[in-house]
Amino acid sequence: MSSKLTAPRMKAKLAMTTTGVTKDVMISYDQMDEDITKELRGKLVGEGIRAWLETEDIMGGADIFARIGQAVVDSSIFLFVMSRESVQSKICQDQLALAYVSNKSILPVALLPQQELLNLMDNGMRLELAGFEWFHLSKEKLTENLKDITNQAFKLLEEIKEKENKGNAKANESPVKSRRMLNRSISRKFSSNESKLFLEDGSVYWSRSFGKSVNVGWEKFKGQIMSDFNEEFEKTFGEEDTEWLLAILHRELEIGAEEIVNKANYIDFCTIDDQIRPLWMRIQDQARESYAMREVFKMDSSVRVQAIENLGKFKSSTVIDALRDLLSDKDPNVQAVAIISLARTGANDEKTVKYVMRCLCSKDRIVREACCLSLGVMKATVAIEKLVDLWRNDIISNVREAALAALRRIGGEKAEEAIRITTVLEKEIRHLKTS
Repeated sequence: MSSKLTAPRMKAKLAMTTTGVTKDVMISYDQMDEDITKELRGKLVGEGIRAWLETEDIMGGADIFARIGQAVVDSSIFLFVMSRESVQSKICQDQLALAYVSNKSILPVALLPQQELLNLMDNGMRLELAGFEWFHLSKEKLTENLKDITNQAFKLLEEIKEKENKGNAKANESPVKSRRMLNRSISRKFSSNESKLFLEDGSVYWSRSFGKSVNVGWEKFKGQIMSDFNEEFEKTFGEEDTEWLLAILHRELEIGAEEIVNKANYIDFCTIDDQIRPLWMRIQDQARESYAMREVFKMDSSVRVQAIENLGKFKSSTVIDALRDLLSDKDPNVQAVAIISLARTGANDEKTVKYVMRCLCSKDRIVREACCLSLGVMKATVAIEKLVDLWRNDIISNVREAALAALRRIGGEKAEEAIRITTVLEKEIRHLKTS
């Protein structure tokens, strides 16, 4: 998809409409690569693959970004044409993140050498593409490259169909207690010079680092992993993102006021589909999910609205976990969107409610207001006392109104009694003022 959208390019080139049609492949690209991208699409369509391309399949209009975002969600494969321009395009970054969050098979097609492109990418894009096989496309080997890419598209579509037939597609799975990886086939490849440290499962790492202890102080735990993986944190994430990810890890390990890491919570974090994975692999998984979710739900994201509207299509436990991770983002706008989105998923489990309730103490009034309304949607009876406190004491009228609306939506004897008592007191106070 182009990073610059102009009216002439959107005129009557409409070959087919995407309304109500699920395509096999959504192609994301930059307009500088339009000619070779059209050749690629032509090859795919010629082989019978339904391939979606913005310049061919959509007319201009105010809702162009909505249509493009919806195309990402509705397609089976997200094919990313990677060039110097596209890997630095904010719009392409948004689309890739949405594809990752919505659990699409991702097909990276590189127009330049892999390392050259990696050097141009931000941390999030590099991680989102990690584990996917790259294909190359050049004019010098155009016929051969197009054949390889088409064959891969067919292979991916066959795998998707097979999973659906076996009932293993989990895009609409119900939230469950344990975290799962996004449903994609990514096999982590370790280079020969990577130490055993990166390969040992989480339980072995704990035993080697902390012996038979079942509880370890957070500072000690953090110091250990920063000592063991310092170079990797610095090289992969940088200082600022490392601090952000450590804050997410802190919450994922369910560390309370005592600042203690419990071994059982740690093992649960390392466990995917009943298998204990290496700690560094899980940290990277966590980062990958968090980067993608943050990109999708930023206020300047071109696909944010479509992501929120389509949460019902991909509200897996992993997406819900990742939305909870965004509650610790330093941007209050991102926090508010995550809170609203959690309510949209229908998640009202104890863990989600607890995380949302923590945001009731936010200094930002939009975050507090979003919390109140979301807790109402979640029917969070455990939040009644705090909601009453906000209704009676918050200095912002919007927050007070949201707290009252939440109490009314939660309902029940406890909420109704709290509303009744406060209402009676208010009437008596007004009476005293006028008497």
